[in-house]
Amino acid sequence: ASIFVLVGCGSKTANLTPSSNKETVESIPDWYLNPPSDPSYLFSVAAATSRDVQMASNKAKTAARVDLAQQLETKMNNLTKNFQEEVGEGDDSELLQQFTSATKSVTSQTLNGSRLDQQQILPERGIYRAYVLMSIPIGDANRQLMQKIQENKNLYTRFRATEAFTELDAEIKELENK
Repeated sequence: ASIFVLVGCGSKTANLTPSSNKETVESIPDWYLNPPSDPSYLFSVAAATSRDVQMASNKAKTAARVDLAQQLETKMNNLTKNFQEEVGEGDDSELLQQFTSATKSVTSQTLNGSRLDQQQILPERGIYRAYVLMSIPIGDANRQLMQKIQENKNLYTRFRATEAFTELDAEIKELENK
């Protein structure tokens, strides 16, 4: 009998992506469905689930920060393939088509000043569902962008100066050899 008790006390798995029910949909915060709008801020909402309340919160905040970073800057690459072929003649012909598209987005952004504005965590069938609203002041984002541009400009200027000194050194050596 003790073997059956031990087997029954094993770890239970929880479905981290339960299907939505009426209660889940009704519990979504209004600010999640209609995020605020302010010309001085960028806003992002996200939701995540976990068996651990802190993990659910961390996952949602990370997803919201990724969205904020993508709002500031995202590099996109896309590969599209379109293939069409007609085989046969007249009424016996057959048109074959294939369309493929693959997209990759890359974001690398420092988010100074991002903050958690609202959070709601709800227990749901053995898990926690966290909803978050994050924001970042646009002024800080603009300063970060201008700083990045200035850093690139300074790097380019140093490169050009090094290149000019290399050319000058080569010319001096050439004159000395003559």
